[in-house]
Amino acid sequence: MLKNFEQFLRQRAYSKYTLRNYLSAVTRWMAFLKSKNVTQPNVGTYLSEYLYMRQNKAGKRTLNNDLSALRTFFYFLEERFEMPMPQEVKALRPKFESKLPNFFTIEQIQILLQAPDKKFSAGQLSDFLWRRDKAILEILYGCGIRVGELTHLCVENVQWSQGLIRVLGKGHKERLIPIGKPALYALQSLYTTYPPKFSKSPLIFSERGEAISERSIQLIIKRYLIYAHLPLEMTPHSCRHSYATHLLQRGADLRIVQELLGHAHLSTTQKYTHVDIAHLQKIYNQSHPQSKGDR
Repeated sequence: MLKNFEQFLRQRAYSKYTLRNYLSAVTRWMAFLKSKNVTQPNVGTYLSEYLYMRQNKAGKRTLNNDLSALRTFFYFLEERFEMPMPQEVKALRPKFESKLPNFFTIEQIQILLQAPDKKFSAGQLSDFLWRRDKAILEILYGCGIRVGELTHLCVENVQWSQGLIRVLGKGHKERLIPIGKPALYALQSLYTTYPPKFSKSPLIFSERGEAISERSIQLIIKRYLIYAHLPLEMTPHSCRHSYATHLLQRGADLRIVQELLGHAHLSTTQKYTHVDIAHLQKIYNQSHPQSKGDR
């Protein structure tokens, strides 16, 4: 049943992270039912007890993610095996906790982008890693793409003369987005000295010319965060958050940012307006005399 559910998720182009999390959530649910000697996977009478148990081990957001996974699983059971959706699930209307995304300030992102140059100048980085890592950072911030999208890009995806890059996003949806001059220069610098062999070669590659994994990019970013004394909770995705936030701070239209990010729904992009408002409130509280009750 779990294999069928995995196939169901893959057919609907769920990301590998969502797929992994959904399968983990459903596996936990079925293990819980087994502990209750329940043989049917769609028994909703135990749902409240299960969620209470999970609440002691997981945060509110994780709990809501579990519920989304179970809803999808019950829908799958109903569609594929004609097992009715539990009434208890239909009655649940959880709300995700409001959590603003982490993003770099413009000063912080500049420090991060300059970190490979400083490491190379200090003799702490090879010529190849300097050029390659510089390209990674410039593309992540300059294009606002997901790290998974970056690892799947090939050389042929770049339209050099137009300054565009063709990205395959969630749901196998393609989008064309501008690639800034610093990112183009970083790629050209890498390719001039270490030219890729084929048009279908990975855009970003290892010293052996092979594609690098998302995990490798995460570790690369982490090393530069440590080196540059930047907040360690930041991730490659923080570059994407920073890209969106900085665009909106500079007056970009929300719908344009939605297209650039590849969001299916405007509501997903709107969280960055909340980030901007939170930033404005912080500046106000730090700067305005009356914010502290001064007269």
